[in-house]
Amino acid sequence: MPLKIVDGWIKNIKQIKSPYYNDRPEDQPISLLVIHNISLPPKQYGGPYVEQLFTGKLDPNAHPYFAEIYQLQVSSHLFIRRDGEIIQFVPFDKRAWHAGKSIFAGKENCNDFSIGIEIEGCDTENFTEIQYQQLAIVTKLLQQTYLIKHITGHSDIAPTRKTDPGPYFDWQYYRSLINHHKQIDLMTTQLRLIRDELQRLTLWQPSPPVAEAFLSEQPFALDTMQPYEWLQWIFIPRMQALIDANAELPKFALHPYFEEAFKQQEIDVNDLLALIKQLDELSTNQRVSD
Repeated sequence: MPLKIVDGWIKNIKQIKSPYYNDRPEDQPISLLVIHNISLPPKQYGGPYVEQLFTGKLDPNAHPYFAEIYQLQVSSHLFIRRDGEIIQFVPFDKRAWHAGKSIFAGKENCNDFSIGIEIEGCDTENFTEIQYQQLAIVTKLLQQTYLIKHITGHSDIAPTRKTDPGPYFDWQYYRSLINHHKQIDLMTTQLRLIRDELQRLTLWQPSPPVAEAFLSEQPFALDTMQPYEWLQWIFIPRMQALIDANAELPKFALHPYFEEAFKQQEIDVNDLLALIKQLDELSTNQRVSD
C-alpha cells in the first residue's frame, strides 16, 4: 500500500508518540532531511530500547550503557529497523529533538527546519537492503510533501560531536534509489497522460483484439494490430508490470515509428506524438546514480 502523510503522520505504519518535541518556529519551513544511525545497546539490534529511549521509558538497569543515557530527552521523526519496519514518533510538522547543537549552510539549530530519520545500525556495519529501499520511499514522500531541498548526515551538521550515519552508509546507492523512484513516478504519469489522450481521441478500445493478435512476432505487432492497439494492449501493460515489480525499465524510441504510422490518421494526433516523444526522453534519460 502506498504511503501517505495525513496531519503530519504517515498512515498505516507503527506510531508511538514521543513526549520529546515542540513547535517549529513559524519562519522556518522544513527544508532539510537528516540521516542518523542508532543501536541500543550499541551494535545490538531488534530490541525495544530505541522506542523506550525516544519515549522516556528506558530502564537504566537493563544494560550498563543505559545508565549513561536513560535521562536524555531525544527523539526522531522516524526510525527504520533492520527488517524495514518504519516507526514514527513525532509528526513532521513538529520539531523532533534529533540534531542537538548543529549547523547547516550557516543556519544553526537544525531541529527547527529539519526532519530526522534514525536507521537501526552503527558506524561499523552495512545497513540492510530493505532499509535503503524504505528510506528512499520515505524520502520521496517527504520531498513531495514538504519540498525538502537538502539531505545530509548527522555528522555533517554536528561534525565535532557525531559520526553517524557513518562510513558504511552508502550515499551513492541511496541517492540512486531516490532517482529511481522519481523516474518511476514520471514514467507512470506519462503513461497515464498517453492513455488519457488515446481516450480523448477515441482510440482507446473497450475490448482487446482477438487472442491470435497477441501472437505476432513482428515489432509493434505490425501484422495483427493497429499502432494505438499495440500501445494500449501490449506496451502500456508491459511497462506497468515492470513498474509494479520495481524492475529496471528499458530504454526505447517509439516516436519515429508512431510518427510514420500515424501519417494516415485523419484525426489530429500531434499531442499524442508529443507525449510519446516525452516518454522516449524519460526512458533514455534514466539515471543510475546521482
